[in-house]
Amino acid sequence: MENILKDFILQIDTMNTIGGGTTATQVSVKKEVDRVIIEVNAPTVDSESFNIYLRGNQLIVYTILNGFSAINEELDRAARHTVPMFNRVFDVPPYVDREQIDAIFENGHLRVILPFNEGETEDVKRIDIREY
Repeated sequence: MENILKDFILQIDTMNTIGGGTTATQVSVKKEVDRVIIEVNAPTVDSESFNIYLRGNQLIVYTILNGFSAINEELDRAARHTVPMFNRVFDVPPYVDREQIDAIFENGHLRVILPFNEGETEDVKRIDIREY
């Protein structure tokens, strides 16, 4: 019975967080002379909850809320569940140096820095149109 009560309390805590127990995430994108900066302000989210992936020309930034069932806590992590809190996909321009993208987290504030290429940008190829 005690384990069921612990599991119920964890579920209530998760639902409280989803239902308004967190501060809304704020996002801004700033273009500077030599870079683009994506700022994500999420004061109640820790750095380990953030995930950043670069797929093709898309930068995917998301956070998840991790939880687990107290009933199976000692056995394994099979009862672990995640709840998405924030998800955003950004287009990465071809003039961004993909190898130099950096992310910094400080006090609930994430900054993703996308520096521009120095010199040449990604190859551009014109596609000729054939007539039939």
